[in-house]
Amino acid sequence: MAVLQEQSLREGPKPDNLSSGQTGAGYLTLRRLIVWLAEPKIRMRGLAGIADAVAHLEGGALINAVDALAQHGDSLVQQFISRTLQQMCQPLFQMAREWVFDGRLNNAGAEFFVGSTGLSDDLWRNGYRLNDNMRPSFISKQMAGTILRAGKSINFLRQCSSEGEWINGKERSAMLAVACTSSSYRQIGQWEHAINDAAAAIDKHLLNAMFTKYSLVKHCNALKRYLLLGQGDFIQTLMDLLGPDLGNKAGEMSEYQLNGSLDAAIRASNAQFDDADILDRLRVKLAKPTAMETGWDVFILWYDMKEPLSSVITGQAMSGYLRLFRLLWTLKRVEHTLNRVWQVMSGIQRQLATIQGLTSQYGLPCPGVESVWLELRHCHCLRNEMAHFCTDLQTYIMFEVLETAWDIFMTQLQAATDLDTVIAAHNQYLETLLKKALLDDNVADRPGAAAQNGLQGHLHIILRHMLNLMGPVARLNEAVTMAAAELRGQVDLIKHRQSLSQWGITEQDKELVGVPSDTLNELHNLLQDSNKQFRHQQRDFVHLLATQAHVDLRYLIFRLDISDTI
Repeated sequence: MAVLQEQSLREGPKPDNLSSGQTGAGYLTLRRLIVWLAEPKIRMRGLAGIADAVAHLEGGALINAVDALAQHGDSLVQQFISRTLQQMCQPLFQMAREWVFDGRLNNAGAEFFVGSTGLSDDLWRNGYRLNDNMRPSFISKQMAGTILRAGKSINFLRQCSSEGEWINGKERSAMLAVACTSSSYRQIGQWEHAINDAAAAIDKHLLNAMFTKYSLVKHCNALKRYLLLGQGDFIQTLMDLLGPDLGNKAGEMSEYQLNGSLDAAIRASNAQFDDADILDRLRVKLAKPTAMETGWDVFILWYDMKEPLSSVITGQAMSGYLRLFRLLWTLKRVEHTLNRVWQVMSGIQRQLATIQGLTSQYGLPCPGVESVWLELRHCHCLRNEMAHFCTDLQTYIMFEVLETAWDIFMTQLQAATDLDTVIAAHNQYLETLLKKALLDDNVADRPGAAAQNGLQGHLHIILRHMLNLMGPVARLNEAVTMAAAELRGQVDLIKHRQSLSQWGITEQDKELVGVPSDTLNELHNLLQDSNKQFRHQQRDFVHLLATQAHVDLRYLIFRLDISDTI
């Protein structure tokens, strides 16, 4: 402009000079003006083209539109647009640096590709999001995810523990200096390297806080030992204390009393030596009952998961643990019930032995005793088959499923590089448990609400048949107890008569009732029906196992070893 102004002030040639051939030099002509304005005109046209192309765009979308214009065949146009684009990218790089190094989101105009959702619950999953429409094309999706995670980690630490410093001042200043000097879309590789270094340092600090300060592994192990029934002595003590109360109607249960039994079980087992923080999180809850349910059906052992651990083990994950607990708790209940059945049958055997001894000693026939021995043998066989099924299924879940998945989970945690990797490892661990523990379908997981189809439905029906075995055995015990009492009463009468020097047995004595044949027939039919139904459901269960895609579920057929029943 200065040259043009200086030439415009020079006097041009006069007509006399033109006729004599003296044109002079240095003055401004129209041709010279056109030549001087050619390059500025190109730049003005470029600016006009940019303005038209980005009229309704902003942020990263605007940068992408200008970047597309830079792909021009004219090197002059390409250089001009590239210089313009470099200046346009500076606010973007500044916002990215503030977000990655300080966790500050300067995005009032919604022009940055990281945005806040405004949701306060679960900051890690719901607090921030990527807006792909605002992501410049020279920043990859993976890099955008790294940038999002870095700033999110800083805010996550601040919210959970008021920790704002994730690295010492010198290292932070060095990383920030590199990020500033390489803030050019032409040198995006250097800039990405600086951002990756900062993000790695932030991730390392966050993982260190999760594993040491908040003891993530310790709480995962607590879930395994308590909700997944790995703490055997505690679970057995708890079941012994709660057994009589849980048999009552669900509506009559009190969480306060059950929590008292929980405390007693802790004090009576090795759980008393566990970390106080873990024990404080453990409590009893009751699910909403239906009319026909008992305390067994609504009992829940709950573990209170707080921030920041709840970002890894979410409410949905706790629902998965709850499904596993209900299955394992039902198996423990079945085992507990079958042990009680064995105790009752052992008592019946002792009473039958006493009856036979008194019968042979005093010559008093007790009708039905031989038939009771036969029914008792059938009960033992059925009970042993049920116990075998229950024990093998528990062994499969507790060792082949739970312990194997736990080892893999621990290996993945040791190799984790960021919190997203930790969350993915935990989700995979829980998904594996649910799938291999027959809980992968959509069947209801409460025994009273089990569907008729599917692996889980058949399993709950089988477990219900096992629980129902106590009914016939208890009635048989009652009948034998009455027969034994009747026989003892007659023996006492004989002894009394003999003490008076009288005949011990007289013609007027009534015959002993013993165990009534009607009762025996009814119990026989019940046991036969229970045996038939159990074997039928067991056969269907095994056939369904054979159709499963997962190899571990198909292998469970051989683990159960029930080929003789199908």
